[in-house]
Amino acid sequence: MPTMKLSKTFSVNCSESGPQTNCFGYTAFDTTQKVVVMSFRGTDGNVQLVDEMLSFFTGKKPFFDDAGHIFTYFYDAFFFLWNGGLSQEIRTLKYQYPGYELWVNGHSLGGAIASIAASYVVHSGLYDASKVKLVTMGQPRTGDYEYAMWHDRTFPYSFRIVHHRDIVPHIPPQYGVDELFHHRTEIWYDNNMTSTDPFHICAEADGLYCSNRQLETSSPDHVTYFDMNMPVWGSAGCRKL
Repeated sequence: MPTMKLSKTFSVNCSESGPQTNCFGYTAFDTTQKVVVMSFRGTDGNVQLVDEMLSFFTGKKPFFDDAGHIFTYFYDAFFFLWNGGLSQEIRTLKYQYPGYELWVNGHSLGGAIASIAASYVVHSGLYDASKVKLVTMGQPRTGDYEYAMWHDRTFPYSFRIVHHRDIVPHIPPQYGVDELFHHRTEIWYDNNMTSTDPFHICAEADGLYCSNRQLETSSPDHVTYFDMNMPVWGSAGCRKL
């Protein structure tokens, strides 16, 4: 986006115990489109991936009284970033640019953090839900059914993009010790996800529709979105194509 400008970056240790792992996000603003941005990076390496998977057994944490529970690792990751300077930065940008929309996005782990971040700023009264647009890619299940229902009631603009057989939107498991549930609305690309490929708009949040119909899953489909290898593209500086 030619008129979007980076504001600040945030890099924090987001492991409450065990080896140190990193969570990363940034803020940006666009005075032409009148937008403030929060964006979050996905899982950083195998150590963090293992840490996330092991934490599947640690349960959920309450979000707000009327907004269900959040998977522990994602909850902690957001608050490490929020308390690591992101809170003050978003408040400053909102003061500097009153009336601007807030766009929130992320890939993989970053998608889960983005979901929580958007929900938090709305529930805490910092932004009105009508001013927030949330778009995630390859987002894992983030909270329980109550969280998903609160999210659906609250946000008029919220989309989870899923590439073909991407494995991550199917974890943690929907049923088990901790029942987790996706919020709406899924945008499913059942193809290679090039710029001309069609997609399905899936109003059903987490039933046996759209990407949940897949009997096979794929790790390569998780790292490739819109025909771009996300980690490689990011490491190369997100160069304009």
